[in-house]
Amino acid sequence: MDTKHPWVILFDIDGTLLTVDRSFNRPLLRGILNDLEIDYPNMESDPFSGRTDHDILFSFLANHGYSPELYKKIKSTYLERIESTILPEHVFRQPFVDEAINYFEQLGSCIGLLTGNYPTAATAKLRAAKIDYSFSFGAFGEFHKDRNELPFLAMDKVKELFDFEPNPSRFVIIGDTPRDVECAKKAGMKSVALTTGKFTKEELGKGTPDIILDDLSKPEKWFPEVSN
Repeated sequence: MDTKHPWVILFDIDGTLLTVDRSFNRPLLRGILNDLEIDYPNMESDPFSGRTDHDILFSFLANHGYSPELYKKIKSTYLERIESTILPEHVFRQPFVDEAINYFEQLGSCIGLLTGNYPTAATAKLRAAKIDYSFSFGAFGEFHKDRNELPFLAMDKVKELFDFEPNPSRFVIIGDTPRDVECAKKAGMKSVALTTGKFTKEELGKGTPDIILDDLSKPEKWFPEVSN
């Protein structure tokens, strides 16, 4: 195995690159539940951070026998609506995104996404946030309910797309939740935890990420600490 292949940098989306306004996202989901007559009264209070879209939407079907047919319907409706209704005013673009991406590009890294979003939802959110970078690949929550499976999907994608055997110790997951840290650990990857989401340094630190940051600024200062 080539242990010195380029660094593979995997960005989470929600809470890391951007944040979707709760006043947009929750009413969107409630409208879908109502229109499809799905009985799930706890949606507004459910925690979503770090979960996959697959897991979130499937959980709404608890009172409907987790019907596969209804899951397909709720998924297609969600994707249609988020793609057609999300606007720049619904999204906060996290600072220093371009600075971080440019740094990793200059380093010759492979830059991708590791996110709980469905690909269509990811594209819609990034477009609304005016993040127009062409990521090399993505490991998305469409393919697994369990976020811990996504790093292995990312390695499969890298093996498929690039001319090297992936070494997980050369992968870095950048995210804002304990689940991001956990999934990196499960796969033997490095993790960068950001306090740009809903979790404090203390909460993120329990998972022992390689580093905890307040934002993505000055990667030339913090990445050498991660990559050593």
